[in-house]
Amino acid sequence: MSRAFVKEDDTAAAEVELPAVAPHLISPAGQRALAARRAALDGQEGMEVAREKARLDALLAAATVVPPLAAVPDAACFGTVVTVEDEEGEAMAVALVGEHEADPAAGRVSCLSPLGRALVGAHVGDTVTWRRPAGDRVLEVVALGLPAAP
Repeated sequence: MSRAFVKEDDTAAAEVELPAVAPHLISPAGQRALAARRAALDGQEGMEVAREKARLDALLAAATVVPPLAAVPDAACFGTVVTVEDEEGEAMAVALVGEHEADPAAGRVSCLSPLGRALVGAHVGDTVTWRRPAGDRVLEVVALGLPAAP
């Protein structure tokens, strides 16, 4: 019988190749979170678990940990909190983080996201255009800061 029609046992131990992962920036807190997710899988078995372990191992190996900023920079960059105001005067603050620690609902956006790309390099007083599927949104950078200590 052809092996194509044999269901593999999902609990079988097998070597899982590390997936290719591009180098990426991550904060120390983001690195700790990924390491904790990886450690939580220890002792578990199965192909899905093995794939997730391999994915997390690859992410951790490819990460460049960026230490927290010591002072507020002149321009928005990885690790800053940027407060912006839209044309109606509505303000929002977002922390610029790595792609694997982004959580827009919690106010953490990836530097590689459309909003993050619009903000990186902006100074207080600059206006940026956030290109979104729902339509462009013009924002003014009103403050730069540092995230609260964990």
